[in-house]
Amino acid sequence: MTPMLCCLCNEREAKVHLTFPVGGPLKKAMEIMDLCEKCARKHRVNDKAGFSFADLLSTVKKTRQPS
Repeated sequence: MTPMLCCLCNEREAKVHLTFPVGGPLKKAMEIMDLCEKCARKHRVNDKAGFSFADLLSTVKKTRQPS
């Protein structure tokens, strides 16, 4: 089975999996981000004081745009 790749770098195996609601508190839609450990550290996912969810989401959206 092929390992899931990081949604940011598309190079390393995703080991950090983030799930969060989309569309407000009454919506049941969920967004899932799968990150490798290096990208998770780079974006300070485990650092409660330095983690900016908006910045991470912006980075993911930029990497998903077609060239």
